[in-house]
Amino acid sequence: MEAYHLTEEDIPEIYGLETLCFPDPWSQKGLRDTLRESSSCFLGVRENDTLCGYLNATWVLDEININRICTHPAFRRRGVATVLITKLKDFCRLRGIDSMFLEVRESNASARAFYTRMGFEEIGCRPNFYENPAEDAVLMARSSHQ
Repeated sequence: MEAYHLTEEDIPEIYGLETLCFPDPWSQKGLRDTLRESSSCFLGVRENDTLCGYLNATWVLDEININRICTHPAFRRRGVATVLITKLKDFCRLRGIDSMFLEVRESNASARAFYTRMGFEEIGCRPNFYENPAEDAVLMARSSHQ
């Protein structure tokens, strides 16, 4: 299993994952606009012809924020997210990006545990960050050099 850079042709499949995995999916236009930004990184993992996971991140100077990471329900617990984070670390090293950040729903214990295993630490809270349903976000960070 290997991660690769996604392109505009992948937008319909990315949107399909968004609608499957999130109560607040990004629109195809929002995905396309973000992918076109010079400071964005879209990574995907395929098995056969299925996009089984993707990551969307944007950076400024030496910091990158993971905006979205998701795995198709049929492919969970098979290392897809680990492959995506590992590929993002390589991407960061090549560009001199030192710090990685993300937000996760406070109630998402399994995601928080996964991010902790991947070297992220909880560093703060963003009150009422999420909608549908309303919920606080836990802010997590790690060095991209770990």
